[in-house]
Amino acid sequence: MKKFIILMFLMIFLLTFVATSFAAERYAMVVFLKGSEFFNWAYKGMIDAAKMLDPSIEVELQGPSTWDATLEARAIEQLIAKGVNGVIVTAGEASALVPAINRAIDAKIPVITFDSDAPASKRLSFVGTNNYNAGYAAGKAISEWLGEKGKVGISTFPGPAHLVERIEGFKAALAEGIEIVATVNDEGDVAMAETQITAMLQANPDINGIFAAHGNPGPGACAAVRNLGMQGKVEIMGFDFGMPNIELIEKGEMRGTVGQDPYLMGFMSMILAYNANHPTEITSQRPPFGHVPPLVDTGVSIIYKEDIGKYTSPPKF
Repeated sequence: MKKFIILMFLMIFLLTFVATSFAAERYAMVVFLKGSEFFNWAYKGMIDAAKMLDPSIEVELQGPSTWDATLEARAIEQLIAKGVNGVIVTAGEASALVPAINRAIDAKIPVITFDSDAPASKRLSFVGTNNYNAGYAAGKAISEWLGEKGKVGISTFPGPAHLVERIEGFKAALAEGIEIVATVNDEGDVAMAETQITAMLQANPDINGIFAAHGNPGPGACAAVRNLGMQGKVEIMGFDFGMPNIELIEKGEMRGTVGQDPYLMGFMSMILAYNANHPTEITSQRPPFGHVPPLVDTGVSIIYKEDIGKYTSPPKF
């Protein structure tokens, strides 16, 4: 009987060891607007990278469906408690996420930021657009559209650092003959953008250009221009290639949009998080994590009507 009990304990130990040794790694993406077309593209990139690295890897998408930095931070804390192997996060409000990101790193869980960075945190790497350059590309294009003279308005909302960087780049690129006459707070909402931009155009009817600094205000700007009968008088620069923007470009209501590459952001972020957990002979600057570069720039381009074909089938989760 004694030998039998010992054998039973030995078998239980071996089974536990095997299960632990071969347990699938689990990685999570945390976003500040779950359901967003942009972040769905990023999550699709993460899924595809995970399949390429190891088909047994499990992934999940977390985050609030409305912008709330507290809820986003809480999602990270919950993932730490679950013991995930890595976290990929876009920082809706960088300062609010720093403590949670740092706790994950301290728990030896690699954190990669994408799209919107949290540079004051201990995150290992940032993958995304150089937002200053993205804004600069928008400013340069709209300057050309307006013949380097005119008046423009900007639609944005306070909080995310990447929006501040975009607007700084936009301002730097504008031709000397172009004046920024108004900046409105759209609160990250299409309907609010329409309301605010309508008021902006009514107060400044000589505006001939609008920069929508993120994905939502572009459709609101087009609606405002349409309802005020100003089509053909105001050039609209959108941001991102969500279907509303693509459809408006196809209709000719939006001249162009700044195209980021969220799929590549998710794809590269997954690879970096995995590499951080699987050190190689390359010397790491952040032991015990494996080597990852501190920055990966995924590039930017202006999307026009002739470019929109490949963006017409966004993923859904």
